[in-house]
Amino acid sequence: MLNRSLRYLMCGLSLVNVALPALALPAPMASATEFVPEQVRVEVLGDHHGQNWFWAWGSNAPSMGSGRVLLFDDAGRNLGQLSTGMWFNSLVPSRKRDELYAVETYFSRGVRGERTDVVTVYDSKTLSPKGEIKIPAKRMSALISTGLSVLSDDDRFLMVFNFTPAQSVSVIDLENNRFVQEVATPGCAAMYSAGPRDFYSICGNGAFLHLELDDRGRVMRQERSAPIFDPLQDLLLTTGSRKGNTWYFVSQKSFVYGLQMSASGIEQSQRWSLVNEQERADGWGVAGNHGTAMHEKSGRLYVLMHQDKPENYQKPGTEVWVYDTKTQQRVSRIKLNELSVAIAVSKGEQPRLYSLDYMIPMPAEFISSIYASKGEAGLLPLMRQSINLYDADSGKHLRSVDDIPAGAMNEVMSW
Repeated sequence: MLNRSLRYLMCGLSLVNVALPALALPAPMASATEFVPEQVRVEVLGDHHGQNWFWAWGSNAPSMGSGRVLLFDDAGRNLGQLSTGMWFNSLVPSRKRDELYAVETYFSRGVRGERTDVVTVYDSKTLSPKGEIKIPAKRMSALISTGLSVLSDDDRFLMVFNFTPAQSVSVIDLENNRFVQEVATPGCAAMYSAGPRDFYSICGNGAFLHLELDDRGRVMRQERSAPIFDPLQDLLLTTGSRKGNTWYFVSQKSFVYGLQMSASGIEQSQRWSLVNEQERADGWGVAGNHGTAMHEKSGRLYVLMHQDKPENYQKPGTEVWVYDTKTQQRVSRIKLNELSVAIAVSKGEQPRLYSLDYMIPMPAEFISSIYASKGEAGLLPLMRQSINLYDADSGKHLRSVDDIPAGAMNEVMSW
């Protein structure tokens, strides 16, 4: 009963930003009799491939002006940090270059004054900024950050979603470090890459907007599909997970939609229920802010779940249910140690499941006493965040990262 009530506390977080180079360490000391001035240097990270490293980021609430991104290794050790400005959205790693891209907002007087939006390019070895690309000062900040900054499959262009509340997309050429153009996308939000030059945006009427770019980053085709789902009957959540040219979305009523996106168009290839009739009657359904993850090699879709009303789909989850996308059958259930708002899965042969959680570092009897006397309002100030690592195949809990600095984090991502 208590765990269920705690889930109701995590509905309203936000995004923000922070940036530091990789860990700065003093140089080794000489002999005890020889004085050597301390020297500061920038540590260089090794190759992250196959290391099960992961990122976590968020708004750093309530200090919204200093968002940050934290990098951890498989043992839970903090390897470095980025400082990413005001209301940070998402980090986008390059697949072909040793670079990371962060869409950041700054004000000339800290939290007021003239606004400047930039795409900051970071060196992925040192976590130091390499440069900035100025873009229109209208990029969207939101708790759900999936699809707000999207890289083309060839790493050439970055698409940044804007909201003023007019909806548009900024196109950035990363090879030439320049802003190309702004494209109006009325009624459509969040972007999904579908090839070297093709992107799709989900629209309010259940359709998708298709944008195709030429080699200069100019839109050469812009067309809308017919409605693929009914948003009034079953809302499709924007946190999609990709396998090849198929994007998997879950809906408010706990269905999975497999949508194939390519240069030639979009079509629904799969649809199945995450729950059976008894589970639905028992209140099981989708959960979390970023509640899906895909392990491409196995074709397994991981979905964060909880027991609650369908309209509470964004509240924290208690389990992760694992599905084979070929058979559309559930293959396992992973019970989580804490209440989770976001999940991710690493890419290797023995994948990790990462869960970004909320917890109260107190004995259960104290939590129960506070809840009984003060209700949810008494527990909220005590909440802390942690990241738990599990074996994604067996569900075995591996370790916890409990020393996350105070401040709201809302997404975890494998690297």
